[in-house]
Amino acid sequence: MIKGNNTLYYWLQVLVWLEFIFILSSIPSIDFPPMPSDSWQFWAHRVAHFGEYSVLGVLLFRAYSYKRARVGVITILLLSMHVFLAGSLDEWHQSFVPGRNCQFIDAIFDTISGAFGMLAYLMWLKMAKLSL
Repeated sequence: MIKGNNTLYYWLQVLVWLEFIFILSSIPSIDFPPMPSDSWQFWAHRVAHFGEYSVLGVLLFRAYSYKRARVGVITILLLSMHVFLAGSLDEWHQSFVPGRNCQFIDAIFDTISGAFGMLAYLMWLKMAKLSL
């Protein structure tokens, strides 16, 4: 464990999570289990993206805000650009994976999911601070 430099520890978590997303994006769609219907496929896809990118948002926010006195909505907006970049690169990467495709709307949804994760984490921090 990295004891002396927690900033590095938090940024390593971001990098590990990005690698996890990259690995999941590398799975050809022919390896996915069949879904009962197109509606199931749609919602499973959305839930997966939401989970991946809301966690990324929380990890990014924690890494960026570590030892910073003031963070807020502006921070979330700026960090959302990084989530958009990660989502866009992920979509581009998927265009090279058999059975997968690149959809710009997914990068937008990823950005919204990341911003939601950051906002939820910020609200949780503020509520925890109030309860002290």
